Amino acid sequence: MRTQQQLALTIMGMLVALGASGESAAPAAPESMRLYVLDCGMLTPTREGVERYHISIAEAGETRMPVPCFLVVHPRGTLLWDTGVIPDETVDAQPQGARGSVNPTVAAFVARSLRSQLRQIGYAPGDIKYVAVSHAHIDHTANLNEFASSTWLTRPVERDFMWAENNPRVNPSFYTRLKNSQTVLLDKDEHDVFGDGQAIIKAAPGHTPGHQVLILRLAATGRIMLGGDLYHYPPERALHRAPPDNEFDVQASAASRVMIEEYLRQTKATLWIQHDFGANARLKKSPAFYE
Repeated sequence: MRTQQQLALTIMGMLVALGASGESAAPAAPESMRLYVLDCGMLTPTREGVERYHISIAEAGETRMPVPCFLVVHPRGTLLWDTGVIPDETVDAQPQGARGSVNPTVAAFVARSLRSQLRQIGYAPGDIKYVAVSHAHIDHTANLNEFASSTWLTRPVERDFMWAENNPRVNPSFYTRLKNSQTVLLDKDEHDVFGDGQAIIKAAPGHTPGHQVLILRLAATGRIMLGGDLYHYPPERALHRAPPDNEFDVQASAASRVMIEEYLRQTKATLWIQHDFGANARLKKSPAFYE
């Protein structure tokens, strides 16, 4: 009798743990905010692809550029920041990894799907409360369609840019489902994602019309800024090189760099250049996390 009761209780527990979709329920909310760094691919530029950032191959050193995605897990919900360069459905169909390109000067490779990495730490796309990208370029938006049930945080000018005609820098097929998503249009310089100052999306236009950065105030790690494509290589910042000539607005991009550097100085936040190979290699990767 006791065995049957124990079995019944076990089955009931399993049913409670399963959501309506049949997937395991998301982990319980943490007591303090966490940041997971996910591997969403690697870019390999040609010489031309490097030099357009006004630095030489020698100055760059390592020219490959990682494509990270970031999951912020807050007591009040989750935020996914940037979604990769090749859609998960393509990656899953290629056991040895998927190859593609961003443009004729930049090749892309993705070994693991974003979905599988989220699953490893207990999350499904439907568990993500908010989704946002630093900007709409191809290497940041590949899996946006997977998060159509999330609330999309975007600037109106970037949304317009995403569906502008004859725009070779974007791929609207990556985010067609977002047209019907719940959307918060960010019309102020800063947006407090969870309402407590721990995750702030800040405008930094120029690279694209609505380019933005994410500032996180982590209890143990301190303030960090996920810089999107404000810079691509550290020498751009260290050597004070001008923004690339093919920015959407070069003058606005230069002004954003000045503004962000002053913000970093005042807040003592640490800038993470998202495409920096050396810095990315030193980061803890999911399932480990920062807090």
